[in-house]
Amino acid sequence: MDELTSEDVKDASSQVEMVLVPIGSFEQHGRHLPLATDSIIVHEVTRIVAERINLEFPVLIAPLIPLGKSTEHASRAGTISLEGDVLGEVLRSVCRSLVRDGFKKIVFMNGHGGNVSLLTSMLREIREETGAFTASIYLYSEDLLGDSVSRFNEWDMFHACALETSFMMVLRPELVHLEKASRNIPQKFTQQSGYKHLLLSRKRGVEFSWLIDDLSHSGVVGDPTKATPETGRAILESLVERICEVLREVKRV
Repeated sequence: MDELTSEDVKDASSQVEMVLVPIGSFEQHGRHLPLATDSIIVHEVTRIVAERINLEFPVLIAPLIPLGKSTEHASRAGTISLEGDVLGEVLRSVCRSLVRDGFKKIVFMNGHGGNVSLLTSMLREIREETGAFTASIYLYSEDLLGDSVSRFNEWDMFHACALETSFMMVLRPELVHLEKASRNIPQKFTQQSGYKHLLLSRKRGVEFSWLIDDLSHSGVVGDPTKATPETGRAILESLVERICEVLREVKRV
């Protein structure tokens, strides 16, 4: 939508049901990746997805929401975090505007783990208020990544990790400083350190208030030195196709 005119959007709303809303974050990503890493990745992935799915049916991309809920990284320089109620009102306002223009399906494309719980809680609220069907796609969910990340362990998919670094090496290689990357595996909240329930596992059933300072001096959780552009391209291709599968189902609703 960024390059469309008001008249373009008015005309599009009679032909386009679905709008993709990319949302990222602005937070520290160690010494080797930029603050806008989450936003860059989700914006680029959304663009690629839209190009592919537009061959089947039309979708539009709303402007990127570049700030998210980054409380866990607030102690690190450069991080800009929105409070949950502020971000929630931003999302509601975006949806109200899109529905006012006639769009009936809104899909949030989320590139930051700290936004997941807020988005999940808001989907029904927004539908109840506006009537629009809403969905949220988290790029790093196990359902979407699937077997494409079988080469990685769970620390390779945490923060400023091998996965994010591999994506950035494909999407914006000039912003990656791999010579500054360092490996960091947490010594707290793991089974190896004696914890049974307060675990950082992606499959955890217990949520708790961990902060980046609990896990890392460098701001990295994982081993970004394992990143390669070849890995990034392979996983991105699989991810894009799975997201397209989701959008095909949203179209059916």
